[in-house]
Amino acid sequence: MTTKRLAILFALSGAVLAAFYYFYWAGPVDRIILLPQADGTPSAVVVQSKSGVAFVLERPYSVATVGTQRIGVEKTDEAAVKTRYKELFDAFPQRPRSFRLFFESGGIRLMPESEERLPLIVDALKDLTDLPASELILIGHADDVGSDTLNDALSRRRAESIASTLKAKHIDTAHVAIVGRGSRDPLVSVKEGSPEARNRRVEIRLK
Repeated sequence: MTTKRLAILFALSGAVLAAFYYFYWAGPVDRIILLPQADGTPSAVVVQSKSGVAFVLERPYSVATVGTQRIGVEKTDEAAVKTRYKELFDAFPQRPRSFRLFFESGGIRLMPESEERLPLIVDALKDLTDLPASELILIGHADDVGSDTLNDALSRRRAESIASTLKAKHIDTAHVAIVGRGSRDPLVSVKEGSPEARNRRVEIRLK
């Protein structure tokens, strides 16, 4: 086969492949990427093609390719997404600098939802490499069940437990400020002496 015929064959093959790709997706394709919430809370987004085909993205950095007739899903990860779209990530505004974790009653065990959210918060804190550790503040809180003395100690223990967790995740906590506020700063106002899960928390703040 001559070089000329080979060139024609490759050109035709490329055209067929391009046409197949175009008609398979029935038009241009959009890429939708689910980014994690800055505070670590779970999130999801429903993507839908013009023909009504729908898919739910619920894992951070998951990708959907959306055509007119169908939706495809790509396997990827944080590193791959940030590398491919580095210029976009560099242009993002600074993330919020406050996070909350909630605790079960009477101790330092995180609520299941906060336990799941913790790795995302850790990742967000690792991204803030321009801030010295001395600007990180952990503020523990308790609900209004029990005495002030008990709640003051409990709220500080909660903040200390988060500091230990962050240290174990390789975040510098040598100069972190740890504060226990007891039940004095409720997130939600309730009847005196009433339990309230949203008041049993640690706030992670960055100045």
